[in-house]
Amino acid sequence: MNLYTPGNGLFETHVTWEDIEEDMQRELHTKAFFGPNKTAENIADGIGFMSRIVLINPDWQNADKQLPAKFIVKILTQLLLAKLTAEMGVTSDFRVKFDEPQKMLHNGEVSVYSHLIEYGHENFPIPKIYFMRKFSKSNPVKGYIIMEYLENVKTMKIYNNITVDSVKQVFAAIAILEAMSLQFTPEEKKEFTRPHFEMFHGMFYNEDLLHNCMKSLRTFGNGRLHDKVEKMEGILHDVMDPVVVDQLADNLGMQRVLCHGDLSMANMLWRQNGTEDLTLAAMIDFQAAHMGCPVTDVAAMLILCLSGKDRRKHWEEVLEHLHVNLRKEIGEDMKMPFSLEQLKEAYRLYFPFAGASFLPFIVPIFEIMSKDANEEQKKEYLDALLEKTECILDDTIFYYERNKKKALVRKISQEFDEAELVT
Repeated sequence: MNLYTPGNGLFETHVTWEDIEEDMQRELHTKAFFGPNKTAENIADGIGFMSRIVLINPDWQNADKQLPAKFIVKILTQLLLAKLTAEMGVTSDFRVKFDEPQKMLHNGEVSVYSHLIEYGHENFPIPKIYFMRKFSKSNPVKGYIIMEYLENVKTMKIYNNITVDSVKQVFAAIAILEAMSLQFTPEEKKEFTRPHFEMFHGMFYNEDLLHNCMKSLRTFGNGRLHDKVEKMEGILHDVMDPVVVDQLADNLGMQRVLCHGDLSMANMLWRQNGTEDLTLAAMIDFQAAHMGCPVTDVAAMLILCLSGKDRRKHWEEVLEHLHVNLRKEIGEDMKMPFSLEQLKEAYRLYFPFAGASFLPFIVPIFEIMSKDANEEQKKEYLDALLEKTECILDDTIFYYERNKKKALVRKISQEFDEAELVT
């Protein structure tokens, strides 16, 4: 059995009703059992691509205490990812290669939740966790997390834009995550220390994928992006160097911190008052968590969640907000793991890689997420996404050229210094 073939459990996974019932009975210390009218609903179709998110209505029978009327089961599977990668032109052997790494990512997420629960920070927004099961040699196909169902929350899509104030809420929470990781033991850090970007890019990115995705982008929105995509293709191989990104914090003299690793729209749950007033209800999905450079979270959030115009105007303000909040979390007596200037320079250096990494996913994700929209909605979504994508293309090229010039100046300066020493 493996994660990339359908099982006989909930939504073709290997996790069964019996597994969930036994776990909840044990963790809630109850003899109540699931009833004949129990239901399971897939509530995240088209949102996430590594897990089934299942809403369970257990129809409790013989309840002997107050029990949750509904709860969520997040089940790791490769079925969704297989569908997405097939649409992107990734070969099927990817599934076999990603089986063990995906299990490692799930186990890492379980560890992050365990650390957050132990850390006990009242201002870090996560759902209540009922039970978590890691993969192991004796448990090769049933990795899942049972958690609280949060009422009246929503996720945003790639074509939605949120406000800068909403983004700042996310980075107040990220500051807590980073501060927590500064207290990790060497052994705890080791679990999250790996060549994160090298691993992901080795799995997802190849010549066929990039060619197919750039081809789709050239015609996206009636060819509006064609010329920029042509220019982008000329620099792709230069900017997509995951080894450099994995070492970015070290090369800039920054201390590594725990990064969320996938700070996208799908992994923020919001409550909405009015048209734009969003309150962060929960941050979820820590499968890509790793010890790395904090700017990787910042860039992902700004690129995916803000309009291009707002990102350009407010990126420094958001970085300053993160830095100030981290200082508050660790206190005045503890040395900061990085300076504000290091954070800003890391953003400039990382941006080309971030922009180039997100571009291949834009068209397939848009098509999946907007499949049920009417024509008027599709046009609205497309216009917003085109603005965002156009700015990503422009700024990826801008920062690539800026970084290339700076590297050349640095190289000439070093050669001059070496020549002076010789003479």
